[in-house]
Amino acid sequence: MVRKSVIMEDRFAYEIGRFAAREDRDFSNAMRYAARIGLIALENPELTVIEIKDILDAQADFETGRVSELKIDEL
Repeated sequence: MVRKSVIMEDRFAYEIGRFAAREDRDFSNAMRYAARIGLIALENPELTVIEIKDILDAQADFETGRVSELKIDEL
């Protein structure tokens, strides 16, 4: 992981802090998560933020083994 310094407005830092508290994340993790969602949203304007969060949650569940891949022919 690379460490970078970021200059931001106080209001933005305040909002990220509130987001971090709501999501039970520390400030750095909240910034990374919000930036990831923002970049995905820019690349996929047809998706809502909620849809993006659901996709990221599903990926995390799959990667941690909580769910397995669904194969269409198994239906």
